[in-house]
Amino acid sequence: MTTTPTKARVLISAQFLTPGCGGICTVARMTTTALSSRYVVRALACQDELDHKIGSISVRAFGNHRVPFVLSNVLESQRATHVVYDFAGTARAHLKVSLLRRPYAVWVHGWEIWQRASAKYLRAISGAALILANSAYTLERAGDVLPGGIHVRVCPLGTPEDSPPAVAGSSDGPPTVMLLGRMDEHFAKGHDILIDVWPHVVSAVPDARLVFVGGGSALGRLHDLVAISPVRNAIEIAGFVPNECLDDYWRRATVFAMLGFAEGFGLVYVDAMRHSLPVIASMDDGGQKVNVDGVTGFNVARSNKGRLIEILVALLRNRDYARALGQAGLARWRQLYAFSAFRQRLIAATSDFLSA
Repeated sequence: MTTTPTKARVLISAQFLTPGCGGICTVARMTTTALSSRYVVRALACQDELDHKIGSISVRAFGNHRVPFVLSNVLESQRATHVVYDFAGTARAHLKVSLLRRPYAVWVHGWEIWQRASAKYLRAISGAALILANSAYTLERAGDVLPGGIHVRVCPLGTPEDSPPAVAGSSDGPPTVMLLGRMDEHFAKGHDILIDVWPHVVSAVPDARLVFVGGGSALGRLHDLVAISPVRNAIEIAGFVPNECLDDYWRRATVFAMLGFAEGFGLVYVDAMRHSLPVIASMDDGGQKVNVDGVTGFNVARSNKGRLIEILVALLRNRDYARALGQAGLARWRQLYAFSAFRQRLIAATSDFLSA
């Protein structure tokens, strides 16, 4: 006599699940949506302020009250068959009692496990049954840092959407370069590099505009850097912009540029492709694997400012060229990075884990 396998009950445990709280949050939200198409899913968010829903999935928020979050994580994991953590920091909350613990998976994203992986993070990862890496680049950079004996699956990311925006592509307004991303003390996304080269770009393209969208701990430092630039009037700092207002900024852009060193994948690159914009990515992180040099945009070493200026000027002067690269990016997004493609990859990557 055969028995029907019990359907997995999955607990998603994350720092944030509210829209607009960064890339790791977006991955956690997409994970929740993708797995809920096949499994019973519940969700906890340590730092969200209010309870909310992702589709039909209720998310319990803890307002950054960590002790209640950890206790609830223990209790909810007992109701689940499996747990999925958004990153190693959250996985530290997993119950360590062997008779009660549930198998868990943990996402790894890049910088947190490359050169600066903390012992606490590594201990959290070492207990996992499955590591989900956001790209082969992240896995390669991790080298021997990840504990051995754990099943690892690479699951490249995508966008939460399956359709492009109604209006997309290079605008007919002033030639504009946009960087959408949080500012930290290291300027890990290259805000400082773009400010440094901008006088040279404006010299060649006098009406060029540079727009920074996003908040972060270094927003004040960014204002200071812009204030001393000789072309400060050609640079706009929008700061944090709610998700529902972001399309206004995408529509103004001619080029998306982010010269980072900490991205394992770079969700914003594929979002730029979805908006039919050419991408300028860095050769110093995972963006170079997402963006196809000479096809969907260009990959430039952070140290090669001369090449960066050359590319920016060429794209801002030649809108048709920029639009052609943007259309190639849109085609790449449709094929590889729309939500349905990500969902298919995630279901495949977690199938063995969730059937055990």
